[in-house]
Amino acid sequence: MQNLVPTTPFIPGWRRLRQGIPGFIKGVLRRQSEILLPNRDARGYQAWITERLNKRELLYTEAPEPGLLSVLTPVWDGSPVRYIKTLAESIVAQNPRSACEWVILDNGCTNPKLLSFLSNLSRRNWIRVFRLDSNVGIVRGLRYCLERATSRYVLPVDADDYLYPDALRVIATSLAHEKYPALLYTDEDKVIETRFFQPYLKPDWDPVLALNSAYIAHLGIVDREKAIELAAYTDPSTEGSPDWDVFIRFLIAGHTPVHIPEVLYSWRAHAHSTADDAAYKPYVHSSQKAVLRRFLEAQPNPERFTVEYSPLLGGAAHWYFRRKHIDPRPFTSVILLNNSMTTDGESRVQDDYPPERIVRSSLNAAPKSLLPIALEMAKSEGFIQLIGGDVEIDSDASSREWAWEALALFELHPETVTIGGRIRNRKGIITEGGLHFGYEGTCGCPNRGRSFLDPGYFTQMWKQRSVSAVSTQFAIIRASFFVELVEGLSNQASFAFLGAWAGAHAMRTGKRVVYSPFLSGMSDLEWSSLVLPSEEQLFVEMNRDLIPDRRYYSRHLSLEKPFALA
Repeated sequence: MQNLVPTTPFIPGWRRLRQGIPGFIKGVLRRQSEILLPNRDARGYQAWITERLNKRELLYTEAPEPGLLSVLTPVWDGSPVRYIKTLAESIVAQNPRSACEWVILDNGCTNPKLLSFLSNLSRRNWIRVFRLDSNVGIVRGLRYCLERATSRYVLPVDADDYLYPDALRVIATSLAHEKYPALLYTDEDKVIETRFFQPYLKPDWDPVLALNSAYIAHLGIVDREKAIELAAYTDPSTEGSPDWDVFIRFLIAGHTPVHIPEVLYSWRAHAHSTADDAAYKPYVHSSQKAVLRRFLEAQPNPERFTVEYSPLLGGAAHWYFRRKHIDPRPFTSVILLNNSMTTDGESRVQDDYPPERIVRSSLNAAPKSLLPIALEMAKSEGFIQLIGGDVEIDSDASSREWAWEALALFELHPETVTIGGRIRNRKGIITEGGLHFGYEGTCGCPNRGRSFLDPGYFTQMWKQRSVSAVSTQFAIIRASFFVELVEGLSNQASFAFLGAWAGAHAMRTGKRVVYSPFLSGMSDLEWSSLVLPSEEQLFVEMNRDLIPDRRYYSRHLSLEKPFALA
């Protein structure tokens, strides 16, 4: 079949975007469906998902047992009757043995057609319809349903959205295979009438990305008793982000969500849906901020951080944790030079967070040459900055704070050992970014070749997120991890390919590598061209079992073409 590239459309007008004009961003989000629906990419996805549904018949064979699944759906007058009819047809068709229950809340509905339809639904003994005389909102409505559900797991489903015809079977099979974890989430797409488009083929659980976006929202499968225990759906301030709030509560409690890598849920795009325009619900902003503050308040030193709009998408509901300029940790800046470089980067050091020392090193030197410095930095829990000698760090406010950004990620995600950024050339084309083992062979960047102004697949180029590895053209490494890494390295290991070696060692030791768009610079040097084929071959021989790494790059995406369906 033809390759499909389900990417966010190119966003022009960078100056307006950086000035934070919300209306411009909203317009881009509204136009996504208009751009994607008529073209062959949408038709390609239709063919792919049809083929995938056929394969799933053989892969997922466990029918839900009684008492396993409860679907939760608050309904109000804003839910078009024809959409809930479509949802009902799907749920009824895949529940022939009445093994699952559907808990519906008539949330103060007055529409006669809707009330009549709900009354007809309630004639089935496994569909339980409750009524409140007035609309109590999304959060309280879900809590009402949660408290009346009886199954082990609950599935919140909006009345105007759609469940794929095998969703319950896929979930039941996955629950058994994963030994019944506390919560799970699936992939999703969007639908207008009967046309499905814009699939979000998600990474496996990534707490870094989860604090940048509610990518886990549809479909969430949640242990009912644990949800009640963790007070899910009790905070009205999260009215616009109840699913995100639930996952953050479970994250704080120490639970790790499990990813079901299948599209089971369709978010319906229509005039009153945030699938088409998040601005339709202006309280989404305050809700998301409340969710992130909950996470922050559970951390050891919340006073060190503030929750702020992402400077890359100013004015839209996109957030990041900004580190206050207090309590820094020491670091050494290592400027990596070769014979062709005429600058050494010393003038680009941050004024309010200067390095303890600046060291120049040849790119041809062995990484072990930095071991004495790393040992000294490790004593004070410091870190090492590696940067190409010709890299010009971006001058915007967010990029100038790269050291504070790295410190924030190290503190909020203590298992993080390496952080890297993005590099563009003078033409504005991305040459380095988050790397994935197995992409384009050994270790590649799916976003290589994008415009610097393109936010990427579901804006992931502008999000902090976990990856297999990062480029040492601009990276920060925990000094203690650097010591551990280089002590075990082959003599063939180079600075140019050290990011891949660090990623492999992190993966083997249960540590994390993070990409951040707030480490950003410009260079015309093709960093990957410095890696000798013999070193790359050695890396493959020693790490063949790690390649490909599909944790943070969907197994449904091609390893040869950027964000194309495999």
